[in-house]
Amino acid sequence: MKMVRTYKQSCVHLWFENRFGEPCEALPDTDTALSRFVAPAFAIGIRLEGDDSISIAAPFGLEDMFAMVLRPNPRRPLAKDWDKAVASASARWPELRVEA
Repeated sequence: MKMVRTYKQSCVHLWFENRFGEPCEALPDTDTALSRFVAPAFAIGIRLEGDDSISIAAPFGLEDMFAMVLRPNPRRPLAKDWDKAVASASARWPELRVEA
């Protein structure tokens, strides 16, 4: 699925390290950006197309989201703010199951 790169997305590599404490290379597209999210359950993008159809990009699939499972992204090192992300998500969704 080809997705249009937005200005904010194309500049992620410029501000990411300052905000999150780890480097991020320039990203070629939205699908690549999704694959860098801290957890597969968060790595889902939905877009309304010009013909009113809906496109879904989910590089890890949708299983974790539907199963309410939060696990680290297997394609990147554990995010420095992983504990903060877990605490925030668990506060919103008490039924969330966290796997490390």
